[in-house]
Amino acid sequence: MTQPFSHSADSLQSFFSQAGRAFYVPYYQRNYSWDEENAKKLVLDIFTAIRRTLTKPDNSIFLGTVILHDEKNVEVGVHTDTPNLLTKVSNVVDGQQRITSIAMLACVINECISAAIARLDSFAGISEVQSLAGELADQQSEIRDFYSVEIKKNGASPPLKPLIIRAGDITANPVSDQWTLKGASGQFYKSNTSSFFSGVINGLKLKDIKADARVRGVVDVFSSEIKDAIAGADFTLASGLLLANANENGSLFKFMAYPPAQSAVQGMADAAQKAFCGGMLLLAACAFLKNACNLVVIECKDLDLAFDMFQSLNATGTPLTAFEVFKPTIVRDWGASYATTIKGEVDRIERVFETKSNAGDKEDLTDRVIVSSALVYNGKGISQRFSDERDWLFDSMPPVQSPDLARSFVGCLADQAEYCQRFILPRRTAKNSPSFALANHLGELGLTNGDADLAALCVYYLRDAQNNFAHAVLSVFYAKLLRSQAEAGAKCAAAAEFLAVCKATAAFFTLWMGALQGRFPDNDYRQLFQSTPNMSVASGVANQTEAFLKEAYRVALARQHVYDVSSSLSSRPIWVEKAKNNAWYSRRAVCRFALFTASHDAAPDLALGREGLFVDGMTNSWSLLNCKAWHASEYEAIEHVATREKPAKLEFPAHFDESIYPGNYSVVDKIGNLSLLSIPVNSSIYSEWPDKVFFYWNLTNARATTTGPSAAALMAALGITALPPSLGALSAASNYLPHLAPLAFRGERGLPWSAEFIDRRSEHLCERVFDRLDSWLR
Repeated sequence: MTQPFSHSADSLQSFFSQAGRAFYVPYYQRNYSWDEENAKKLVLDIFTAIRRTLTKPDNSIFLGTVILHDEKNVEVGVHTDTPNLLTKVSNVVDGQQRITSIAMLACVINECISAAIARLDSFAGISEVQSLAGELADQQSEIRDFYSVEIKKNGASPPLKPLIIRAGDITANPVSDQWTLKGASGQFYKSNTSSFFSGVINGLKLKDIKADARVRGVVDVFSSEIKDAIAGADFTLASGLLLANANENGSLFKFMAYPPAQSAVQGMADAAQKAFCGGMLLLAACAFLKNACNLVVIECKDLDLAFDMFQSLNATGTPLTAFEVFKPTIVRDWGASYATTIKGEVDRIERVFETKSNAGDKEDLTDRVIVSSALVYNGKGISQRFSDERDWLFDSMPPVQSPDLARSFVGCLADQAEYCQRFILPRRTAKNSPSFALANHLGELGLTNGDADLAALCVYYLRDAQNNFAHAVLSVFYAKLLRSQAEAGAKCAAAAEFLAVCKATAAFFTLWMGALQGRFPDNDYRQLFQSTPNMSVASGVANQTEAFLKEAYRVALARQHVYDVSSSLSSRPIWVEKAKNNAWYSRRAVCRFALFTASHDAAPDLALGREGLFVDGMTNSWSLLNCKAWHASEYEAIEHVATREKPAKLEFPAHFDESIYPGNYSVVDKIGNLSLLSIPVNSSIYSEWPDKVFFYWNLTNARATTTGPSAAALMAALGITALPPSLGALSAASNYLPHLAPLAFRGERGLPWSAEFIDRRSEHLCERVFDRLDSWLR
């Protein structure tokens, strides 16, 4: 009897690089649906696995099952526009999201290789560097196989075609995508993913390819995460990779054909060594992706069987989590002493997990808790894979002979579970909420009402900014707070320390992002638990202090050349010079927090020549650094004073500064051009400066009316002849907004809104942000 299907375990290279074979996603499949979270997980899994090969040489990744059904007759006019264009076309019954995303990842890797080669080529006199550049160049043709198929038929133009295309609606004529011998790519590759692959094949830079939000989001995450990984590569990692390269039983054996001596790498100048280490990691990533990432491939002769198999493999089940596999071992190994040794900590963990009735939600929560625990407990970076989590639990659990260490280990898991439940999992607080669960919880643990509110604000901000690694830091001091509850003095000290750490972490993140505007400081958070000395649980409590953390934050900023550890006085101009010219608007949460910080307890500066700026007001005169303000609808939108897009028609040409619009957002997105408003007000204000002045004036003058004499005089002075129709209603519904008062004051004095003043205000606001946040770091 003929076997109805075949199956194999394939490396990605063997799966993607079969000559003349391509993949067709039929019309009944869902649209491409990966998001940024999926993309980030894939890249982190790969780079985490690469690092893991340094301690587990044969480490590999299983990426799931793909079910295929081969077309018996490749239809001309449906699949291709020319007969015999491809040797084989496989319909993807299951796995289309995965293989499409891997193909997109390969596009990003290829562009990263080109950038790495360019960096390495700048060090022309170093033979090891040039050799690495050559090896990276050799990878590009093999990586291209992941997203393109070569057509060897005469007349093929270009000879490379997208490896994966999609059908559109079956009723469409023609269907969405079709392989073409030499037709225009825009006519034949219309879907979001296929047009992207076609653009890459045609030599476009990734940033220049027109892509929808779904594809662009995934590609941007792939690019950002790979660049971050390369930037974090150092000599220690390179040394480990050289050892892995020589291990004939390992996944990275001979990934480098011409490995240098470690001494040669160590002796390189800093810039050359950094470029070399990053390039070496990228070369290892290519080898790992090709050879150590695997799929199970099932090829069915009958389409009905393929569907049956798909349903069977995707049947609903309740798989065990890594912790559920781990718990019986604890109970067995500790025997009679289990109840008195660590059962209480296990119960804490299970109480949190039991809040999730859905198996998927419980698995997601387990993943969060174990991955975070690995970093906090002993500085290990593991992926959210069952095998990684299980191995870490079994490898890290102290033996029965060390009950105190065992209790500390399981206690760390429990602390992470409770932190996750209280700080991370709750949904975003409703707008204009009168109370805040996190602030209430911190108050119950000993923080005063004001301190609990400020600490909660910092946490809400870090959450909204998706600064996930910051939670690892805060969780350490939350654990200290939990353990202090039995003794009044310790409780008071732990409460004060927790507030200080929340403020310092918010300050560090804001100063980092404000000056650098690039990658998150994730590697610096990791180093807090991995460097020597560190603050991991396994290393003891000696460095789990406010002083250790603040010093580490200051040093991290200094390493980026945006800060001077020695003094605030010398740090201020360094940071402000970097931050004032950056596009703050692109990081919304960071931008809002900076604007809150600059405007907190501030008043308009009435001095001649300083119209539009702030001075310090009385303490508590206008408190913005609190949970209520952060969640208030009044401050929800970031307002551009000079609009992002140049007005199509100018009503007040005399008030318009052309230099604000150089063709990009480099001026309008500076912090000096930004303020805060409610969404209704922000969407209703007219675009030009005189109109905005009148609106700001109405929102900051408690006695103002749109019909009174002072309003009429201001309208005349500004040249306004018609009121915005919504002004009266919006003014009446809004509270007094003093942070707008300097803007209204500047406009009342007849002063312009110009690129020059935007620069000046940017510097001023950055100085105010630095002064407050630097004090939180000292």
